[in-house]
Amino acid sequence: MKILGISASPRRDKSSHFLLQQCLDEIEKSSVVLDAPIKTEIIDLSGLRISGCVACGKCNKGVLCSQDDDFQQILPKLADPLLRGIVISTPVYMGSMTSQAKAFLDRTVLFRRNGFLLKNVLGSVLAVGGSRNGGQELTIQGVHAAMMIHDMIIIGDGDHFGGIGWSNHPEGYEHDEVGIKTAHKTGKRMAEVAALLK
Repeated sequence: MKILGISASPRRDKSSHFLLQQCLDEIEKSSVVLDAPIKTEIIDLSGLRISGCVACGKCNKGVLCSQDDDFQQILPKLADPLLRGIVISTPVYMGSMTSQAKAFLDRTVLFRRNGFLLKNVLGSVLAVGGSRNGGQELTIQGVHAAMMIHDMIIIGDGDHFGGIGWSNHPEGYEHDEVGIKTAHKTGKRMAEVAALLK
């Protein structure tokens, strides 16, 4: 089994990437305990050029896209038959996900148009706000909506919507114990459900 982490921040190796790594580390750790080994991989959108969907309709003819950009290199990873889950980590920008996250999600429409290929794939979300209550839950729900359009199985942290980080934590985001705990719980829950579906 494989779970992809999508770091949807325009900045490389910052708080969203950190929280995602915490979540994926917990997935791998928990999967070993559950005797259902899961491999994880991070796709960092910060260095990629992914345009928004232009509704050209080419994907109605197969798992392909008319736009020749960096989304093309992600397609095989999303189409991998071993894929069991996707965790998207995004900062909160203006009360919602980043434009990178939105462009990525919009372009995945080609999987929906070709037989709902992401159906029953597990989906979790981590959101990092500039304050403790900086729109994280609303942002997570926005990403959840796109996942539900694919008929994915939404996984929270066992108590709430998913992971909620604070980028401006007074001691640095690496010391955001609340955010890290929610990322770990999200990862553990993702591993538990993946093991059930093994």
